[in-house]
Amino acid sequence: MTSREGARERGRNRGAWLLQELRREWREQRLSAGLTQRAVGRAIGLSREAYGRVERGAVADVGLATAARISAALGTQLSVKAFPLGAPIRDAAHIELLTRFELELAPAWRRRRESPIAGEDRRAWDLRLDGPVSVGVEAETRPRDLQALQRRMNLKQRDSGVQRMILLVAGTRQNRARLRELLPVLRGDFPLGTREMLDALRRGIDPGANGIVVI
Repeated sequence: MTSREGARERGRNRGAWLLQELRREWREQRLSAGLTQRAVGRAIGLSREAYGRVERGAVADVGLATAARISAALGTQLSVKAFPLGAPIRDAAHIELLTRFELELAPAWRRRRESPIAGEDRRAWDLRLDGPVSVGVEAETRPRDLQALQRRMNLKQRDSGVQRMILLVAGTRQNRARLRELLPVLRGDFPLGTREMLDALRRGIDPGANGIVVI
């Protein structure tokens, strides 16, 4: 199963479970409030039959707007928030960036893509290198918030125990300009540049510090 297919399956299962839980809560709230299905349906613009199908699971999918209306009619407020769970699906440009980077590595480095942080933690390094030292690599083709990325990488390094980390960035004009703008901030955690970092990796030795690689 590809990562794209795996993500689709996980999303489908999670959506089905969440909807099942919502239906259970709606039924309990409705009965606790002494409301009929007809009354709830009328409040949200559905017939009793249509609302009944939603509540008993005869409707395969319920949109967020409808779910919010049902919750409001029952005196509650629907809240939805996405939390980091694992690595997102990767596009061809991201995979190609990692492949270009791996071509620069000496044979001394053992490589593992999508390397989990630890135990049940669903976070992962895009690439982990093990050799003279352990190195966590985060690859970005179009980084948007570099400072937020910097904070996430620091947490990954802390929780995974890798000795070094590399921020790998595609060498587009826009990315280079953004890096130059934020370099004074980034250098505190990433003191080494592309030349120093790649020189060490090609020689199969410890680079001695974290760094940014632009290729």
